[in-house]
Amino acid sequence: MVSVSLDGGFTQRTVADHMLTATLTLAMSTLPQPPVSQYAPGVPDTTEQVLRPGQLTNGWRGVFMVGWGCVVLAMAAVWRSARTLGLSTWWLGASSTPQFLLVQLLPFLPAIGLVVLAARNTTFLPYLGVVGALALAAIATGDINRFSGLAVAEFTIAAAALLVSVASFAGLLRAAHTSSVG
Repeated sequence: MVSVSLDGGFTQRTVADHMLTATLTLAMSTLPQPPVSQYAPGVPDTTEQVLRPGQLTNGWRGVFMVGWGCVVLAMAAVWRSARTLGLSTWWLGASSTPQFLLVQLLPFLPAIGLVVLAARNTTFLPYLGVVGALALAAIATGDINRFSGLAVAEFTIAAAALLVSVASFAGLLRAAHTSSVG
């Protein structure tokens, strides 16, 4: 089959090409109209979570999660360094006689717990973060007389966690103050 192109030249088209074009044209004409976007200007977003007093704003919650996630990574680095150097923190124990697994995971529990609580947008996270940082500092005190270098690293991690938690107080939502004039 021969057809004429728009510029006057001849092109070779097969029956299959014509059938494909007709099928696509028919399919495109029967498509339903796209739904109205719920994010159109003037339409409120019903999927947005309503924040309550005591929760962190979304930005500060992200900072809190990343900060405490870095605490998990830093404590894993202390673990790896202690094993590589052949040193044993009190919570790891010696390589030949390691501590019970729950004791080995003890420094990670506050950090992992706080990341999970932050993901759930729990109220009063900065206060819980301060408690978690103090727990990390208490864990680090057990290594002061054993291996001071590892203890310094653990105290530094606890201090960084404390700074993240204290800074996140800036994003803590407070109840609206209502005063009656009368």
